[in-house]
Amino acid sequence: MFSKANEKGTAPQVVPSGANKNHTPSIISANLRISGNMVTDGVIQLDGIVDGDVTSDDLTLGESAVINGSIEGNRVRVSGTVNGEISARSVELTRTAKVTGDINHTSLMIEAGAYVQGLCRHVEMNDTKAVPKLTESAKPNLVVAEKDKTTTKAAAKAPAAKAAAGGKKG
Repeated sequence: MFSKANEKGTAPQVVPSGANKNHTPSIISANLRISGNMVTDGVIQLDGIVDGDVTSDDLTLGESAVINGSIEGNRVRVSGTVNGEISARSVELTRTAKVTGDINHTSLMIEAGAYVQGLCRHVEMNDTKAVPKLTESAKPNLVVAEKDKTTTKAAAKAPAAKAAAGGKKG
């Protein structure tokens, strides 16, 4: 009604959804709680609570934010609380950050006062995904030794022999 008609019958242009990387950030306010996973290739500013995993290209957690789950992304800035693993190319923890979980990163910045309970691993990131590729040196070393059968049998017999000898006065 108020628009110009297409000149010479040209079709309207369609822009693919992933073509525009300058997304308006999705804002999760402090009074919002989400139960479930969040996935976006855009930007998230989170001040509320998420009970689930978050995958985002660019994620910023405010001081009141809480994530009970893992985080994957290219750039993650934490000022709030994360109870889970963080895997990102760039991770920044401000002085108010509290992270309980491992951090897999290419670049890591931690301000004085930040709390981290977990392992920080420098890993090379795959170009197509934000998920880290653990190199052999980055994998945790855990060796569980099998019990020596002869030692176990001898140790089991020793208390019985002592008890038998202790019962007799000689």
